[in-house]
Amino acid sequence: EFKPQELASLAWSFATAGHAAPALFDGLASRLSVLVGELFTAQGLSNTAWAFAAAGRPSPALFARLAAEATPRLSEFKPQELASLAWSFTKANCREPELFAALAVGAAARLGEFTPKALGETAWLKGRVYAKRLGEFAPQGLANLAWAFATAGHEAPELLDAIARAARQRLSEFTPQGLATVSWAFAKSAHLAWRGAVPPASAQGGRAQGGDAPSAGPPPLRAALCAELLVEGRAAALNPAELAITLWAFATAGHTGGEPYRCLGEALIPRLFPPRGLEGQAISNAAWALATARHENPRLFSALAQAAAANIDRLGALDLSNLAWAFAWSSQVPVAEHPAFYSRLGSASLVRLSDFDGGSLSNLAWALAVASPSPDVLDAVAAAALSERLAEVHGSTALNVGQLCQVHQYQLWLEERGDVAEEALPEALREQARDSFLGMAQLAPSSRMQRLVARELRAVGGVRSVEEEVVVAQGYTVDLLVQHADFGPLAVEVDGPHHFLSEGSRRPTGATQLKRRQLRSSGLRLVSLPYWELNELQAQPRRGRDDLRACSASTSSPCGPSPGHWHGATSGQWSRLLERAVRDDQRVESADDP
Repeated sequence: EFKPQELASLAWSFATAGHAAPALFDGLASRLSVLVGELFTAQGLSNTAWAFAAAGRPSPALFARLAAEATPRLSEFKPQELASLAWSFTKANCREPELFAALAVGAAARLGEFTPKALGETAWLKGRVYAKRLGEFAPQGLANLAWAFATAGHEAPELLDAIARAARQRLSEFTPQGLATVSWAFAKSAHLAWRGAVPPASAQGGRAQGGDAPSAGPPPLRAALCAELLVEGRAAALNPAELAITLWAFATAGHTGGEPYRCLGEALIPRLFPPRGLEGQAISNAAWALATARHENPRLFSALAQAAAANIDRLGALDLSNLAWAFAWSSQVPVAEHPAFYSRLGSASLVRLSDFDGGSLSNLAWALAVASPSPDVLDAVAAAALSERLAEVHGSTALNVGQLCQVHQYQLWLEERGDVAEEALPEALREQARDSFLGMAQLAPSSRMQRLVARELRAVGGVRSVEEEVVVAQGYTVDLLVQHADFGPLAVEVDGPHHFLSEGSRRPTGATQLKRRQLRSSGLRLVSLPYWELNELQAQPRRGRDDLRACSASTSSPCGPSPGHWHGATSGQWSRLLERAVRDDQRVESADDP
């Protein structure tokens, strides 16, 4: 009995009140799809689109009819109605090319009538034109403008440049939500203002000032926003979801260094749990971001593991995979301290195995190999099901080389567990995974630091021979194989900074731990020579960790002296270093949980 305009008003009222009524909206969508052309004003069309988009109940059929009705009548729409219509179709993820083309022409012709707010909602249609009026935008308008472009997936580099310049000068005026929105939008757009390198002299406290830029040019938006987050109280004012997306934004850009991860992480810890704690995908995003950034904070990762265990039934396959990878790579969530999480991870993954694709499945398998949960935490049934699903995925869509390498390390873990007969991968997959692993190992060049250490060890008493880049039975390549008169064969790993979490950290990454454990499980005596112990042998004080980092990362780095790099270190000192490393290995072998 309702007239079309009354139906539209009903939808608008419920959306404005924020009252969830899915059955009502579904019924309204069905009815309005038929009546949309009857007696509808421009305001009615705009309000209807807004109501369904704001309520999160977009109906493709209804939006198609709305687009068909609105496109030839855009001249009847007021600027705010045009803005609202554009926002609604973007929010509802309904791409109607003819409507957007008409909106772009119509909006550009009437640009002088638009308020800054309306411009913010339609900006992706004519980015170059709207950039001229950015000075009129309030900070929230700038944030909304960046959000609109990122959400619509529309490339507008000139406009984003202008937004970055305008926002960078006014970050102190932004709300916490605005800061999070800008971070997410520029990361999502992969714009250079976000992806560009942060200058070394970036502020470590206080607000970014436009006139304080180094001579190389003003700092990018990311550096300025990082400085803004360090202002007392700014990070703490973000809500849990905003903290998670801001962490994700910085990690996606490859941002390195302790900040802003420290301040964001510390703000997140007390807000991980109910009421209004971090939930679902946001937990896996936060964990992924912190692991990708190589951030070291065991207390934070422990809290994330507890929150994840409580939310694990709400996570999809990709979230489970990302979560498992993050905890494994960061090596800060040991099974012994969090058996409940790994048990729930195994159970939840088993239920959703059919949803995992090749990438998420190989990531999960690799993460389990790193964590190495015992059979009482992850039973043989779950491991066997994972192996079966890997074989199934590989048969239908070929795994890439990186994924096959992960599968090989997973197979080695199955062999460590012992129940190989039930859990083993098919022979064809095992062979292909091993071949890929061997191929990748051969492509990795030796570091200059490694060659320098090999030269020094050859002069140590008791060392009979030193071979470099030796491939062992499991497919791993060990840096040096040393034959020693007293200790026998020693697999020596020259561990540069990239083997550890972050600058100054002595915590090995999950990948480093996995290699060490699996080499030891084959019966090899493995010794690690970490970069800080090698630093202690350096005779020249001016050479610091930066020199060794460069040596460990490059085969042609000019760093490091010619024959005499450690000319102040005696053969006896090298011998004692080797003996200490052997004793450390013996302690690891005798430990219950290496």
